[in-house]
Amino acid sequence: MRVQSACLLLLLLCAAVLSQTYDDFKRKHILKSCDDMMKTVNDDSQCKPVNTFIIANEEEVKALCKGKDNRTITYKFDVIDCKRKKKKPCEYKARPLEGEEKKIKCENSEPVHLERGCDELQTEILTE
Repeated sequence: MRVQSACLLLLLLCAAVLSQTYDDFKRKHILKSCDDMMKTVNDDSQCKPVNTFIIANEEEVKALCKGKDNRTITYKFDVIDCKRKKKKPCEYKARPLEGEEKKIKCENSEPVHLERGCDELQTEILTE
């Protein structure tokens, strides 16, 4: 049953990824502070277990997708992983990581999705 639930969750996540925009990407991933910035990622009833923020300015990240429509690119970023410490109220701990290789999905020459690694997705599934 747990495997079936995990598979269903993965299918739903894939559907959500297909409907993202550059503004969604920017709001979720180009920010620099965990507790305050997670407020922009979480909705009222949600307390995500983890989210990754790229430490770069918006134009640098946007330039990576210039001329790369409907492709996934790989790039090394300094990032901050915000991992949940407490669910009510939502509190997060920052984990800075340097030179992390991340994949970004580009559509219409703009970044729209930051792909998670298996360990991040596994953490999210197991903590929900």
